[in-house]
Order: sequence, then structure tokens, then C-alpha cells
Amino acid sequence: MFLGRIDQHFSMNKVIFKLLISTLVLCACNDAQQSSSGDASDDANDSTNVKVDSLHLFEEVAPPVSADELFVDFFFSFVSDVKYQRQRIKFPLTLKDKEASLQITKDDWHRFNRFKDQEFYSVIYEREGDLDLQNDTSVSTVSVQWIDLKEEYMEDFNFRRINSKWMLTDMEKNDIKSSPNGSFLQFYAKFVTDSLFQSESIVTPLKMITPAEDEGGETIVEELSCDDWFGMQADMPVITDVIVNIDYGQTCISQNRKKILMEGVSNGLGVKLKFDKVGNQWKLYELEN
Repeated sequence: MFLGRIDQHFSMNKVIFKLLISTLVLCACNDAQQSSSGDASDDANDSTNVKVDSLHLFEEVAPPVSADELFVDFFFSFVSDVKYQRQRIKFPLTLKDKEASLQITKDDWHRFNRFKDQEFYSVIYEREGDLDLQNDTSVSTVSVQWIDLKEEYMEDFNFRRINSKWMLTDMEKNDIKSSPNGSFLQFYAKFVTDSLFQSESIVTPLKMITPAEDEGGETIVEELSCDDWFGMQADMPVITDVIVNIDYGQTCISQNRKKILMEGVSNGLGVKLKFDKVGNQWKLYELEN
């Protein structure tokens, strides 16, 4: 960075440049030319106190150590910082696909990186208490599932906490049908793409729960018609093609009740959709903003 200009017709005893970025970084340069013995003495004293360091102004700042406490904090850094991401992958990365396996090198990772341009992530769960796992610092294994609803397959990205740091250690590729959530995922894929099927899969009136504006207030409960639901969808993060689901180890045994929390990575949007299986048909019975 060029901060000054020396005019050749004049002499300068001393030039000091100071740059402040977040924390103070000091870089000073002394002009060696002396015009008098008094100036020479001053420069000599200054030179013992000045240390010239290289400035790494454009290096990315590593996330704080606290980011490794909660997986969701780590994951935000992982998906948004490519340099940090590569540091947190155990290469070569093993991808298991049925009976075969593939070793993914650092150079090949870009072909398998599913976390680019993802605006939302989800948590599929059954009981409200399952969401407490998001804030449980004792959780040491988490699987992030990249679920392709159209092609009906999923890739599990398995993370483990190693030496107090979250690391991506291996991957698995499977059919959606083999997942404990398989039946629900196949239903959901049709639910979000077939409007007629969707209207048949909504309990009416549909209950909508909204938090009160003041923290101490009670929640607001409204009843929506099918038309109300369709009118709201444009402002909701309803995922239609790929679900990025975070599996903290929550219960996944019921085939009659599923809830899906969808939250924006950085846009502040969020919604919970709650489904029950009535007979052989899944039904949306409640949503929560």
C-alpha cells in the first residue's frame, strides 16, 4: 500500500505509517538520511524501538475456538469459508457407495462439494426435545445429509469431533428408500412439487403458530384455509429439490409422525412443518413460523 510520496527536492527525517485494521498493526520506516547531529541522535533512538513486520492484510481470519463447541456454529464457517473447509476435511476422504469405495483427494474435493450456494438447511425430527441436541456440546458425531428429492438418493457427510475440532471424516451414498426417513422423504418430494397432491395432504383448517412480538407474550394461533396456505408459500423456505438435513442423532423410529425445521443460512427465514400419518397418507397438520 502506497501511503506517502517523497519529493526529491526536500529531505525527510522520518516517515511513519500506521494502519489500523480491527486491532492495531504498526509499521514504521525511518529515513536514514541525517541533516544534523541532533537529528541523527533522534533517529538512532527511534531505530531501537521500531520493528518492521510484514502485513498480512488479506489473510482470512480463522473462526474462534468456540465455533467447535456447537456443530451448527462450526457448520456455518465450514460452508462459507473455502479455506477453512479444506482444513477441516480428513483427506483422503472415503466415499462409500454400496459395495464400492472411492478415495477423494484435496484436488478432487470440488467435484464432491455439495455445500456451495445452499440457502437453507433442515432438521428432520420427531419430538420437540430432539432439537435440544443442536445446543448439546457433548455431541461428537453429526451427519449432514444431502438429499436429492428428484433422483431419490442421499449422501451422508459424516463429521466427528477429533481433538476438540470438528472434522469431515467420510461419506456414504445411499438410496432414499434405505433411510429411516425414506417413506416420509418420498412423500415430501411429491408434496412440494404436485399442487393437487399437496392440497389433498393438508388438514384443514391448518393450524399456524406464530410467536408473540414481545418476548413474554403468548404465541398466536391461527387457522388457515388451503388457499391461505398456498398464498403464504412464496414467503416460506419450502425446499423443493435438495434438502440439506442435519442429523444430530435424533430419534428416527416413528413412521407416523415427522417434523421438519427449515432455516436460512443467512437470510433469517425459518419455518417448522409438522406431519402426521393418517391411515396410509401423510398430512400436514401444523406450521410454526
